[in-house]
Amino acid sequence: MKRSGLTVFAIFMLVAAGLCANNQAAEQQHLDQACEAARESKLAPLRQQHIEECVQQQKKDRAYCERFYSDYGARSGRRAPLFYDLPECVKAFEQRRKQR
Repeated sequence: MKRSGLTVFAIFMLVAAGLCANNQAAEQQHLDQACEAARESKLAPLRQQHIEECVQQQKKDRAYCERFYSDYGARSGRRAPLFYDLPECVKAFEQRRKQR
């Protein structure tokens, strides 16, 4: 009888740990999405400005300029990604660091 009680307890702990991990993963996903949405709201006008300058000043095709600047703000080579210092991104980073 005692042994089955320990087995039930062990199963309960495993289920609880799994639920906790799922909850943390969902929370992290929510924070990451909030970060990326905040970054995109900052990046979109800058990306559009670069596209317009490319079309008007460099006289390039709009489709070319849109492709060229489609990854504006992302990490590329030695160029650091932009706007990961926004509060939403700092919060997501801190949460991820706590989970390690």
